[in-house]
Amino acid sequence: MTAETNIRSGWQVPAAEEESYSRLSVPAIFSAVFGLGTFLVFFSPWFFFMGVTALLLSFSALWTISRSGGNVAGRTFAFFGLGSALTAVVAAAVFWACYQYAVRSEADKFFRLWFAAVRQQNLPAAKEFQRFYPYRSKAGDAESWWKEQYADRNAHYAVHQFAENKLLRVLLALGSKAQVTYYKMSGFHSTGDDDTVSVVYAVTFPSAAGGAETFFVKMTGKRLYPPASANFTAAAWRLEGTPEIYVPEEFFPHGGTPQSGKK
Repeated sequence: MTAETNIRSGWQVPAAEEESYSRLSVPAIFSAVFGLGTFLVFFSPWFFFMGVTALLLSFSALWTISRSGGNVAGRTFAFFGLGSALTAVVAAAVFWACYQYAVRSEADKFFRLWFAAVRQQNLPAAKEFQRFYPYRSKAGDAESWWKEQYADRNAHYAVHQFAENKLLRVLLALGSKAQVTYYKMSGFHSTGDDDTVSVVYAVTFPSAAGGAETFFVKMTGKRLYPPASANFTAAAWRLEGTPEIYVPEEFFPHGGTPQSGKK
């Protein structure tokens, strides 16, 4: 073996070691981190962006690795991030859909109880729906409730404002003639244990001409868990504001603006 062969062989060994070395893909590592973080979407939909980021990073890492000819590693991290993000996003989508349906069903029952109280001309019960259940008046009858309201100046004023509501007066006048049907859910907002739901109802009643007329009512309610001091562990609902007559957006096909409180 000549000296030239020895020198050539000596240079070939480190060259082979260099070719076998591959660096770890940084996007692949971050895709795994964001993939795990995607599971936070179960606590709030705002974390959905982590799933989108994990998907983009994992696809970018896999594309880079496949074109590197073995010089870039991290395929396992990229697939882990991809799988975690997809699993979390799909599971969270199903979870939030079921959660919204359950809360919307609760809201529908709550709003229908308000309509029933107004239909029965039970003004105290209808007014108390504007307070969370643990804080509602404990008066056992209407007479005691009215005395309780008149004893407090602010409460007295609030009752008068409530009684002057146009929608309330219309529903009281219609009584059992008003048929209330679910129209659509117009809003849903969830923050931790706090849920706010808006539902539009169609109210149909017989007209003087012999047919039927319909107007719409938008109801907004808030659902949350009262503080421990209330000694009440179940979620409670409260009517947000006083319901008003409402015109749905789809009745303005040319870009008009619906206005509440107008028939």
